[in-house]
Amino acid sequence: MANKVLGKAKYHATRVGGVTTLTAVGTFPNFNDKADIEQLPILIFPPQFAFYFIHQDISLPALRPFTYSEIISFPKNSAAVMVRDADGLHPVPITEIALPEPTLHAHKPTDTGFCVYSVIGTNHLHLAKCEAILPTIYHRVFGPATHAECEKYIANNGGK
Repeated sequence: MANKVLGKAKYHATRVGGVTTLTAVGTFPNFNDKADIEQLPILIFPPQFAFYFIHQDISLPALRPFTYSEIISFPKNSAAVMVRDADGLHPVPITEIALPEPTLHAHKPTDTGFCVYSVIGTNHLHLAKCEAILPTIYHRVFGPATHAECEKYIANNGGK
């Protein structure tokens, strides 16, 4: 049966859009070891975690480097994760990675290269760039033209 013991590693944590990832980097003492990060069962807030080596019944002694990451549930307002390993308790600072704000591209009425597409067998008209990749249920009914000309075509032809 596998044996779980506290391991040793170097740690770093990142938070992207509210999702925290804890990563351990180090060297296994045995070729067939595995790594695991678990939340400790003690009832404290914010939670603490432990890093473990999982040794197999039959070990193959050989040093093997590893990188092990796990997504953890962690409060957004905490600046560090506490990780317990064979060397004790370590505060691991969380690096915030900001996601760029999505920007909407507003089309000018004079922009060219737009086409009107129809869902085959219906009067459902849609406006898209002429080079857009669309499912095969669409066929082109108007264009290339400007954005405003395509909107006018849709309005004049009962499109939705």
